[in-house]
This record gives sequence, structure tokens and C-alpha cells, in this order.
Amino acid sequence: MKHGVTVTKIVVKPYSNKELAKLFNRSESTWRREVAKIRHQIEPTERVGHFWSIKQVEQIMSLLGRPYEVIEELG
Repeated sequence: MKHGVTVTKIVVKPYSNKELAKLFNRSESTWRREVAKIRHQIEPTERVGHFWSIKQVEQIMSLLGRPYEVIEELG
């Protein structure tokens, strides 16, 4: 069985928790728990409304890793 990794280009822009959860393939509640664990390591500036700033998104991706998708190929 071959395993392939599909890497998608990610636009680093302000994201909401809902958008980041979808990007990282997590439910919103799981995503909020994961972010709560690393929140003290993220730049302390406040979010603008419901959005994380570009710098905060970069920090989240560096702490949690870049989102990717594993595709199994049968055959």
C-alpha cells in the first residue's frame, strides 16, 4: 500500500477559530482545546474580533505544525 502526502498551499491571513479548525481537520471543540494549551506561547496581543492576526496564525502553525492531508492509494 502506497501512502502519499498532498500538500496544499496555505494563504497566511487572519483566520477565525472555525476556519483554522477546518484547515487543521479538527472539530471546533478539539481545536479550542489544542489552542488553549499553547495560548501562552502565542503573541499576547488581542485578537481583532473573532480573528487571529497574521503573526498569531504564523505562530500557531509553527507550534502545531503545518496542516497537511495524508492520502492512501489502494493498488
